Amino acid sequence: MEKTFINFGVETTNLCNANCSFCGYRFMQRPKVNMPLNVYEKALYEYASSGGGNINFTPTVGDPLVDKEIVTRIRMARALPEIQDIFLYTNAILLDRFGYETLLKSGLTRLAISTFIGSREGYERYYGNDKYGKVVENIIAAARLNRELGQPVQISLHLRVEGERATWEATETYQTIAGLIGESNIDYLEVYDAWGGRIQKEDVPEGTSLDKPIPLAEKVKSPCFEMYRRLHILADGNVGACVCVDLESEIKVGNVKDQTLDEIWNGERLRAYRENWTEGSLPEVCKSCTRYQAVDQFIDENRKRVIIDYARRRHPRLLKALTR
Repeated sequence: MEKTFINFGVETTNLCNANCSFCGYRFMQRPKVNMPLNVYEKALYEYASSGGGNINFTPTVGDPLVDKEIVTRIRMARALPEIQDIFLYTNAILLDRFGYETLLKSGLTRLAISTFIGSREGYERYYGNDKYGKVVENIIAAARLNRELGQPVQISLHLRVEGERATWEATETYQTIAGLIGESNIDYLEVYDAWGGRIQKEDVPEGTSLDKPIPLAEKVKSPCFEMYRRLHILADGNVGACVCVDLESEIKVGNVKDQTLDEIWNGERLRAYRENWTEGSLPEVCKSCTRYQAVDQFIDENRKRVIIDYARRRHPRLLKALTR
């Protein structure tokens, strides 16, 4: 993991068309931009030439479908044999923007949808807009067409809901969607991140809670696994090592415009972050993060996943042969 990142993400935009009460987006100060196509192309081809693997278009905050070029970018990735799963997370407001069939046949393999189900008022309260009807219509139409097409895309629903589970599970909307994508592809969030104290209890749905900060004394014992797992290309070309809650892209380890991905991963900046961590010097954003996990613990709990992700990047033919 020190020599090869096993997870790769591209934030093609950090703009969003919602204003969720539970998200850090409304506090973000960095410029809101879309990634130039030539910057994306450089990063994509370097990723493929270094072994490829899965690609995730989900930003720290923002919605990928706000990017007018997202289908073009997905198709570019799908055209490369080294690229495997292509994934993005969306609020589904713009799911119909390019046409359901165009998106479903673009080469995308996994589509995760974050939304509220139960009432228009609840949706407006937590998602900050009046698009509830459109979102429900989009999800049902896309899921129905996906099934008719033979399910080229795995669709999952990640709910931010309030009150008793039985209440929203009994709604016609939930039952219809569950019938189309399967209940095993639906989950809901009970504990929310506080985004460094920015999110308050009244910002999250009734019946849920905020995650508690992890004591700094625990964190300094070992660097976080995110320092060893992923490269995340930001919309301005900067490269981050953490996609979780680094709202202002504090943890920059390079820039894809003037460095290769391998140079960045093996570069001095990332190495310094790891070494400084063990000396008790953590990035400010990490001090209040609730998602920290020691890298050794992460490996112990995800050893098989780490090996598979490494093989997917460096030995794809061998992995394919062993998993037939």
